[in-house]
Amino acid sequence: MANSATFARPQQQRSKDALSRIITSAVALFSERGFDTTRVSDVAEHAQVPVGTVYKHFADKEALLDAIVAGYRDCRMREITELCTSAQAMAASPRELIQLHLDIVFSAFTVDAGLLRLIERRRLEDASVHQDQSTANETVASLIADRLIQRMPDRDPAELRRQVLYTHSIIRGAVVWSVLPTGGEMGKGLKVTDTDFANEAVRMALRYLGIDD
Repeated sequence: MANSATFARPQQQRSKDALSRIITSAVALFSERGFDTTRVSDVAEHAQVPVGTVYKHFADKEALLDAIVAGYRDCRMREITELCTSAQAMAASPRELIQLHLDIVFSAFTVDAGLLRLIERRRLEDASVHQDQSTANETVASLIADRLIQRMPDRDPAELRRQVLYTHSIIRGAVVWSVLPTGGEMGKGLKVTDTDFANEAVRMALRYLGIDD
């Protein structure tokens, strides 16, 4: 992951603006062209900065990608935490909480599919990215489980928490498969934007968790 040795934090506004353009350009190019085929010079040209400015902030292309991955994950987790601890979530029924849970999963891959493909690829290459992403997934499942435990006091909390994490892993895995460009025949048959896919995922989760549909 990016650290103080690979990512230099800017001090002046002009430098901050350049950094913002670099990251925005890198996300766009990595998502559209792929990480391997995008050069640092391509990012610099797209961001309208000298190549040296990119290297001023990032040691190499991998450090740039790591910073993007970490930044996206942190931002996304803040949004999800706020959503799951909102007054609306606190008052939601078990069924509404499952719908919220799966909306979180599907919306990420609908809006940010290109970036998330990069993240999933990075998980295969970097053990620390894999661990960070796994921890983030566990946190999302735990936030939903916390709400369900409050709404379903007759259920064993530990077992319910385990079931929610399992549900999250299975459905997120299917969604990841659906956005991978080389997912194989099964992946070709799934589309994250398909309403039937999302609705069936909700029904499956409700049945597994023993929640009335």
